[in-house]
Amino acid sequence: MKLLFKHIKPVLLIVFLAIIVSTAGQSILEDKYWIYRDRLLNDFMTGIGPEPGYSIPATARDTIGGSLLWSDCTIEHGQYIGVLATEYKILNLAGEDTEETVKELFYALYALNRLDYFAEEYFGGTKSLNGFFIRDDVAEDSLDMQTVIDHLNQGLPEPRITFLRSDLMSSNPRDKEESLDQAILLITGLGLVTRCVPEDVEYIENNQVQVFQDFESSLHQEARNQIKRIVNYIKEGDSSTVDLDTTDPNLYGIQGDQWDFIIKNPVTYENVMRGENAFFLSMGYAGAKYHYTGESSPSTDTVRKELALETFLFLENFILPTDEDFKVINMEAMSNIWPEGIQPDTAYTEYNALILGPRSQVRDYGWIPMIHQMTFGGSNYLMSALPPDTIFYNNPKGYYEYLLELAPEEGPYNYNDSIYPNFEWSSTSRTIHPERRGETATAFPGNYNGIDYMLYYNLYRLNFSPPVITTEHIPGNIIVFPNPTSGKTRICYPESFTPRQTELYSIHGALVKSVVRNEPEMLNLSELSSGIYIIRSIGEKNKILTGKIIKTQP
Repeated sequence: MKLLFKHIKPVLLIVFLAIIVSTAGQSILEDKYWIYRDRLLNDFMTGIGPEPGYSIPATARDTIGGSLLWSDCTIEHGQYIGVLATEYKILNLAGEDTEETVKELFYALYALNRLDYFAEEYFGGTKSLNGFFIRDDVAEDSLDMQTVIDHLNQGLPEPRITFLRSDLMSSNPRDKEESLDQAILLITGLGLVTRCVPEDVEYIENNQVQVFQDFESSLHQEARNQIKRIVNYIKEGDSSTVDLDTTDPNLYGIQGDQWDFIIKNPVTYENVMRGENAFFLSMGYAGAKYHYTGESSPSTDTVRKELALETFLFLENFILPTDEDFKVINMEAMSNIWPEGIQPDTAYTEYNALILGPRSQVRDYGWIPMIHQMTFGGSNYLMSALPPDTIFYNNPKGYYEYLLELAPEEGPYNYNDSIYPNFEWSSTSRTIHPERRGETATAFPGNYNGIDYMLYYNLYRLNFSPPVITTEHIPGNIIVFPNPTSGKTRICYPESFTPRQTELYSIHGALVKSVVRNEPEMLNLSELSSGIYIIRSIGEKNKILTGKIIKTQP
């Protein structure tokens, strides 16, 4: 597996709208996926490894303000884990190398344990791997900042990122605490690990099998351990301390039989500041744990457990406001509880799919039905409630392809005042916050990490277009930056491409500029009118790469 453009960094408003040399729509979507993956590693992560701050993706890269932001990022982290899990399965099915994916996934799971184990310490307590986690451990004083800044700005004509922002560095200590929605997305990603990564997959480095903090080596089993720890901690509502000791049964997620589902800080004994009440979703948590780990969640408090079940069953026909209803349908997609309670034999798979499909479509959470498919199999009814004469009626595959095609190849961004490449992909996360699409005054201006596209794409591939064994595909693309530009811009090419001549055409097809050169160099557009132009570069053996650039007024 080859990651693209390892020495080139996207910047503010890079319009990386390369027309990839391929006639197959699937190939274009796959090429875009690997562009996004390379961009994620280089532009949104401090590094891959066990160190604090590593292997946790940032949310937004604001190259105007100069910051890289981690906000509520265990949500992003859960989806990142899901991306890596599904990526592993796609590569494995295609007979391609999975080594780098396994490495990233190992350290992503390791990072989650890190957020769990050291969480209490940040509040003055004793370290414990018990399921209570903080949102990130990104801090400038614990990183080699010069190395990080050099990494994040590698290849740029001038430095663009100068400092980091994270919940850990917030002046309010309680901004560090976990919440119920973060737990939901982590369980979602970890559940995909149990569905996509076989039990015998381990990460080997320097000829040695690497182990997690709880001495487990299987990535599949560690994901199960983490699900149990997270759910059991919320369920118990206590402050159990779990030691890194193989004789401590709680190390593997085995706790008591209370039924609290109020998230508390184990050091202060207070409810966490945000998202503390998980009771109304508690059967969803318990059901997801059961289906992903095979372990039930017993309780001697039968009254509260029955009330929790009735509450969750009520939510089948009671739709909450959008940002809250998402949590309900996400939990249902993993627990399959409607209409009569937990179904160990998944007898109601099609029933639940029929409920989730239209509800997800109305709420713009189109990836939720695919999570249900990955967990239980069955059909996808995302477009089933549309009128028969509507485009994509009963055609979720066509809809997903359409949505994926809209994703900008330079990656999603929104810099306020409607400065974004495409409405559908103008949110910090199309998966979690579709309501932020098209914001003219976004609270998180910048370039976004693209994990939403990658998760959509991988779920689409596995559910609708399973991979077959193929040879490694290395696409050809042009990167142009800055883009848009009012004057000079720089063109960069894949390492395998040497340009002989570069031509610039108007959107109407007229040749407006031609440059003969052997290396990438600055292209001066200051004399041209504002508008969209097509770049056409000719290389050895007449190989042609194309791209797009936007010229603005000075």
